Amino acid sequence: MTMSLLAVDDESINLMIIEESLSDKGFNVVKAKDGEEALAILNRNEFPFFAIILDRLMPKMDGIDLLKKIKHSEKWRDIPVIFQTAMSGVTDMTEGLDAGAFYYLTKPYSRALLITIVQTAVEHYIKLQKAKEDLHKGMGALRHLIKGEFRIKSIRESHELAPILANACPDPERVLTGIMEILNNAIEHGNLGISYQEKTELHNSDKLMEEIIKRLEMPEYSNRFVQILFEKFEDRINIIIKDQGQGFDWKKFLSLQAMTKNAFKTHGRGIFMARKLSFDDLTYEENGSKAIITILLGENRSDLLTDFQAS
Repeated sequence: MTMSLLAVDDESINLMIIEESLSDKGFNVVKAKDGEEALAILNRNEFPFFAIILDRLMPKMDGIDLLKKIKHSEKWRDIPVIFQTAMSGVTDMTEGLDAGAFYYLTKPYSRALLITIVQTAVEHYIKLQKAKEDLHKGMGALRHLIKGEFRIKSIRESHELAPILANACPDPERVLTGIMEILNNAIEHGNLGISYQEKTELHNSDKLMEEIIKRLEMPEYSNRFVQILFEKFEDRINIIIKDQGQGFDWKKFLSLQAMTKNAFKTHGRGIFMARKLSFDDLTYEENGSKAIITILLGENRSDLLTDFQAS
């Protein structure tokens, strides 16, 4: 199946570069010269888009305004938006994050980086859509779950468990992406000991999943598991995710400074975004091997766009 991407830029040369770069990788690139045209294309519903490449500064409707409309639409909000910008200051990036951008490309950028970021975004979208399908497979009764313990070892098992945990929460679609991120982090970085740099190299060479499968069979990792404890209280839900690894310096990955540093990379911002968009709180204990997720219930729930600049 040919996957469609929407590229939005008021400079025709930029659209040509994007199309030439990504068409070679099998993508169908649909082009728009400004936000208004892009919105019209989205409303026509002619193509199922797997990612949107969006310029920030444009006439008629700029990138931030279009991004906000996309993220407030039930039909389009899951589509990962890759923001093109020459504005890489903390304030500019925070505005983009609050509007829903998940990926950044700083102009000028290389063809190779464009391809890598787009492939990462599309992979993320496909996984999320598959998990969302599982949300609606008769698991509504899980909202009555009060307490439970689970153990998993593999990425496949994390993708099976994430919809179950999400369905036990009052807003499953909100928490699903965050739960998947924390579970995957516990397996990849925790139990399997894949470092940030190793993941970068493996991802760039498209060998990450191959390495994960290899390590799952190695004696030093094969018996490790991730323990998940779910408990519902009157005012909140707590999900504790504990791996058997050495931990990590989690504080720097939850700070806004780290987020802006990693915003132009293929990974490294997942737990920040999980805390910001999926949960009411996320912290770590035991040197980073134990994640504690808090989801507030009823009137205690906070705004989804809580300001984490003080992190």
